[in-house]
Amino acid sequence: MAERTNALACLRPRRTAILAGLILLFVSTVFASDAGRRTALLLKPEDVLPTGNEWIALPDIRAIDGALGTFNVLSMRDRGLLQVMGDGGAPVLQPYFTIDGQPFPFRNPSWELIEYWIPTAHLTVDGLDATLTWCAPPGSRAAFLRITLTNHRNAPVAAELGLKGSFGSVARVTYVPVTLRGERTVGEAPWVSPGEVFSYITSDTHFAWSVIHPGSQAQFTSPPLSGAPAFNASRKVTLAPGQAAESLFILGVGVEEFSAAHASRALREMLDRYGSEGMLQRTASWCRSRTRSTGQPDLDALMNRNFLFTELYAWGKTIDTEQTIGITSRSPRYYVSAAYWDRDAMLWSFPALLDTDPTMAREALLYALTVQLRNTGTHSRFIDGVVLEDGFQLDEAVAPLIALAQYIKQTNDTVFLREHRDAILFLCDRILARSDSKTGLYSSLQDSQDEYQPMPYLTYDNVLTWRALLDSAALFTQLGDAERAADMTQRATALHAAILAHCISTAAPASDGPIFASATDGAHFAFTEIPPGALMRLPSLGFVQEIDPIFARTYHWLHSSAYQYAYADKQFGLPGSYRLPFTTSWAVADHLSLAIGHDQALKILRASPWDGGIITEGINPSSAAMDQQGRAFATAAGYVAHAICQSACVDHKH
Repeated sequence: MAERTNALACLRPRRTAILAGLILLFVSTVFASDAGRRTALLLKPEDVLPTGNEWIALPDIRAIDGALGTFNVLSMRDRGLLQVMGDGGAPVLQPYFTIDGQPFPFRNPSWELIEYWIPTAHLTVDGLDATLTWCAPPGSRAAFLRITLTNHRNAPVAAELGLKGSFGSVARVTYVPVTLRGERTVGEAPWVSPGEVFSYITSDTHFAWSVIHPGSQAQFTSPPLSGAPAFNASRKVTLAPGQAAESLFILGVGVEEFSAAHASRALREMLDRYGSEGMLQRTASWCRSRTRSTGQPDLDALMNRNFLFTELYAWGKTIDTEQTIGITSRSPRYYVSAAYWDRDAMLWSFPALLDTDPTMAREALLYALTVQLRNTGTHSRFIDGVVLEDGFQLDEAVAPLIALAQYIKQTNDTVFLREHRDAILFLCDRILARSDSKTGLYSSLQDSQDEYQPMPYLTYDNVLTWRALLDSAALFTQLGDAERAADMTQRATALHAAILAHCISTAAPASDGPIFASATDGAHFAFTEIPPGALMRLPSLGFVQEIDPIFARTYHWLHSSAYQYAYADKQFGLPGSYRLPFTTSWAVADHLSLAIGHDQALKILRASPWDGGIITEGINPSSAAMDQQGRAFATAAGYVAHAICQSACVDHKH
């Protein structure tokens, strides 16, 4: 995480507290028989709502008017996201209404989510009910916008339901948007009518997207007649009293013009067969099958929305190679979006996949053990496995082994285990190469917040390695390799003893006895917390019990005034660090698993608005307002959702 900040320091303004953030974002959940559960939201005008599927992400639907700021796809050729933006800061797609030739003020509508994922807006003005719904059905290389208008007046009205689009630029996003240079064009969609296709062309078409609009007519323009390729499609109707109208607009993506247009066409045909309500029901059913229950509506809303966000924004399919890949976030709101970390994928998002979608968890593991295998443990990588930020991190090196053990324990998928035996051997060899013969500890260059650590032996990382050695022993036992299983068990036992011998000290300022240090070189100690790789996790990893005197003393020291970043005097405070000087989402999740920290963590979860309900890197310990830079953090969303479920789920699913 350090390089995430340091490399982009000029892009990161100082964090500010938003005192108005203390609202419960999810205010009610009701059950609807037609399209699933509906959860009402309280949003600020500046908030955005994400939705999407494995092929297309709609990350920033504006709460104020329902416009789509940008959309993106994953591209293996471009090693990240391809993001489409409107011209001059305008949204890429802007819905609108007119009544009797005058603009209908669709501003600040009420919002709700269907099955925690499908956003729908509603506004009533002067006897007219208007709605917008954005939906990306699973499996479709397209999404649709449904616009409806109902006339409750006593007289007919002449209405127009429309959508404007602007193709301002295409950016490649890995961490930050880099605008690509090429030609942008618009024309009629090939073999699909009515509709338009937008092309980004270099020596050949690099990427294309389309909008088709059954029942609507459109005009499109190109420079010099407009600043960028643009279109305006609308349906004009006269509504009698009590009459309603619906318009559908379908956004499709492809590697060139035909594939983009026919992605839209295929979804149009599905809409024709099942109707818009039927497609909403089908999408809602897919989402519902990936939810869990705590029996508490507010927790269910936060948990399930972030379960879906981690599956669909930390994972996705590349438009050009059709591979499932993993990244930090498909939302450009996250400041290091569209890159791969073993830790993020395997330790944070993966457990949530196991909670809700074991089949998807298998796909995620396959990616980690193939495309990303060769550089496992290296700080961060592009989606094709090539190194992005160099530097060895021990917790990342062990992450795939821990995830694999969790998967096998839950599914008993021994076929998958046998297929990846060589990957297990490769990972074990990489880990064992970090062993120090003098201390018996394992070394790392960087810690779990991506900072260089002068002291090579990190306590949390070594405990995680101990867990991985035990897990490896269990995997080798299932593979029938008793010799390797015994060796890994012996190494785990030795490491457990080495941690107790070398990672505990009485030298912490103002401590009343020995505590766990965060790092050591065998002679000196660092006393701090590292929230993404926290000492608070030692009990949940099975290394010590929460009532262990040394752990209890460590807990109290980190929550005391002796520790600079304790925030114990703040209403929403939990220990942070110099790199993360606030209450982090990891700390909230880790404290949920502790009897002594559970209530404080639960209070924070319920108090913060997060990023319109999506988990962020952290919150202000005084106000619970979100950290402005770590927004839409898809892997952390999985970590927190999993922690909520571990703490409170009552459905015993999976």
